[in-house]
Amino acid sequence: MNMKKLRLIAITLFVLLLSALPVNADSTGRQAVIYYNEACDECATYINGELQEILQANQVQMVRKDYINQRENRKELNQKNDSLGVPLELQSHLVTFIDEGQIILQGEPPRRVVEGLLSAQELPDRILIYSEEGEEDGYKAWAFAGPVQSYGVNEPVTTYLTWYQANQASFESSGIASSASRLLPAVLLTGLVDGINPCAMAILLFFITFLFTIRKARAAIARMGLVYIACVYIVYFLVGLGLLRATSLVQGHWLGQVGAGLLILFGLTNLLGAIFPKFPIRLELPEIGKEGLKNWMYRATLPATIVLGTLMGLESFPCSGGPYVAILGLLGSQTGFWEGFGYLALYNLMFIMPLVIILILALNPVMGAKIQAWERASSHKVRGITGGVMALIGLVLLIWVL
Repeated sequence: MNMKKLRLIAITLFVLLLSALPVNADSTGRQAVIYYNEACDECATYINGELQEILQANQVQMVRKDYINQRENRKELNQKNDSLGVPLELQSHLVTFIDEGQIILQGEPPRRVVEGLLSAQELPDRILIYSEEGEEDGYKAWAFAGPVQSYGVNEPVTTYLTWYQANQASFESSGIASSASRLLPAVLLTGLVDGINPCAMAILLFFITFLFTIRKARAAIARMGLVYIACVYIVYFLVGLGLLRATSLVQGHWLGQVGAGLLILFGLTNLLGAIFPKFPIRLELPEIGKEGLKNWMYRATLPATIVLGTLMGLESFPCSGGPYVAILGLLGSQTGFWEGFGYLALYNLMFIMPLVIILILALNPVMGAKIQAWERASSHKVRGITGGVMALIGLVLLIWVL
């Protein structure tokens, strides 16, 4: 036997030997990224015990990320929940993303459920299992479409998978997202009602009247009015965006309930202030703020208008910030960040709508004077009506949506 044949036999035997070796966990390419709180002893027991056994048995590599001591992991977890569209009410303090988020385990689901998912031949594009530690009643399953289903601890996950496959065609695009979409009328209506407030309206009317008094051209007045409104929108939107981002750090369905409660509270405050002139609490622009706005208004230049609109967006919070914070609380509990971003943009469009209408009408000096006189005479009534509507919206949300 020559050397070439010996080499060929040796190479063949080596390849056969490699193919016969057991495959390690990493070779499957499956990975589980676990976000956990290092201070949680029960979490550590679950991760190092039951979860590790299941993952190793199914050749899934474990990657652990503590989000308490490493803030970047907390940020990463929030971004994943947002991008995947995980509702706050189905988020836990212990989260496992398997196969790049196709399987999402929130909390400590029953062992047989996790094993059933890992061994299943066919799964939805994404499936979430929610079960908090200590909840021995069972678990919740959701494939990001249709309603969330609840099962007993001994019910196999195949029950849900079979049900989902049979009903998938009839589902809306998202069971929980559809519940969030019911917020749209509330967001639009509250934004419009919030925009009908004497603060921004009075400043805009006074500004337009002053510009006519100093004989500014109508085109210049329209341009400066639009700049003022645009600045109010941008500043108010950015403030809301920061608050919305902050709500994503606070988990819990209670946030929406607090938001609806605040909407009722601020609405009743405005209503009582209109009914009882001596009511001690008033949501209005402080006097020192009004003087500062007037100083910029009297300059009557485009840069001064930008400052005026920016300051108005910031200083109107005592007057109209209550409903804004309430809606942000609702969005924080009912939507992900980017969906909330869209709702926030719509809210602020409705918020400036009354200002746009007033600007168009007030470009006629006679009409502007009538509107200003009406605003001075009816501001308390308007505040009372809008307050009552806000309280009603908050009550409906508390009962219906939440």
